[in-house]
This record gives sequence, structure tokens and C-alpha cells, in this order.
Amino acid sequence: MKKDRIGNLRFLVSLLALLALAGCGSFYDAEEIPQEVLQKEAIWPDPAISDQVCPAVVMGLVSAQPLPPIESRGSCGHPAPFSVVALGGDNPVQFNTDATINCVVTSQLQRYFSESVQPLALQKLGQPVVEIQIAASYSCRPRNNQRGAKLSEHGRANAIDIGAFKLADGTVLTVKKDWPRSGRAGRFLRAINRSACRYFTTVIGPGGDKYHQDHIHLDHGEHGKSGTWRVCQ
Repeated sequence: MKKDRIGNLRFLVSLLALLALAGCGSFYDAEEIPQEVLQKEAIWPDPAISDQVCPAVVMGLVSAQPLPPIESRGSCGHPAPFSVVALGGDNPVQFNTDATINCVVTSQLQRYFSESVQPLALQKLGQPVVEIQIAASYSCRPRNNQRGAKLSEHGRANAIDIGAFKLADGTVLTVKKDWPRSGRAGRFLRAINRSACRYFTTVIGPGGDKYHQDHIHLDHGEHGKSGTWRVCQ
């Protein structure tokens, strides 16, 4: 009798473990992308971008206004930042607040949403994204706000953090709440996190580290000797 109870207890423990994996697993479909694949599929910024010219803004692909140069002590700042409020295309995307970012991030963000996010939203959710909630853009600070760390790409107006996505029907998908889920919302968020690695040199979501549990971080910083290495987490 005692053996039966022990056996049943072990079975229940195993069952609970499997259920936990099924409910919280959600990350098992977020496979790591080999670096050689990332480099081969990388979509690089328009070579015409300069401190004087931002083709995406000139062509009206994004709704943005040029800002005065950001000058700060140390290495923070940028000579030609923009205040971006929306992305254009067949399925425009509004920002819930202005984002201060440089032309490279602005341009890559427009291409990323037009070529990847919106097609994935239509495929997996049956509707487009109409608004994103900006968690952070320009900010003169160290990485992850950790004293002594290297300067964050946010301090160069070279990064943006997205915390949530609003769909056409009014549904809001938050990275914190929906990323771990095994349904369509979770699969969509993990899919666009992976696809972002084609457009940005750094992509970090909840699967990356403890500092990114409630947003997806995108930047175009330089990694490696050539500056082309991609960090995709």
C-alpha cells in the first residue's frame, strides 16, 4: 500500500512537471539562430544615410521631425536625432509616445515592421499592429542602468525598447504578460523577436536576460572586430 502511494506521488510530480513545461515552455519554439545564418540574412541600413540625409524620412516612410544635435558630457548624444511618432507603409503603426532615435534605427524599424512584423501579425493573429508602446529610446545611461557598465546604445540614440503591441481590434499584447504564453500571442512575440535579428545587430527579449523581461530591446551597435556580429537573444 505504501509503495502504491509513493508510486502515485511520483506520477503526480512527473505530471505536474510536464504541465509546467507545457504552460511555461513557450520558449522551446524560440530556437537559437546560428551566427552564419544571421550574417547571411542580415538586412543592412541604406548606405545613403548620413547626418544630413535620412532617406526614410525624406520619402515619407516614417513620420518624424529632425531634432537639434544632442550634446552631452562623455560619449552620449547624437549629431542628427529624430523625434519619431509613426511608421508608414500599407499598415501604418503609431507610437504611444515620441521616440528619440537616429536615422539608422528609424529606417531599420520601418523596414522591420513593413517586411516582417506586419506580415507575421496578419499570418499569426489575423490582423495588423496599429500601435506600439515605447518603453525607452534616447537616454544617457550605462547598459541596463548598471553602474560601471559600458554606455548603452540608448545613450547614442541608437536603440529602442518596445513593451507592447496594440492590434487593430484594440487588443494589447504586452511582452511581460504574453511572451511566456503558448498561444498565438506568445508565438507571435517570439517570432518577431527572432526576425528582428535580420534588421538589428542587437535584439534582446525576455529569453535573453533578467533585464529584458518586459520589453524587446533593438539597437544597431557594433559588435566584434568587423562591427557586424549580431547578438540575438
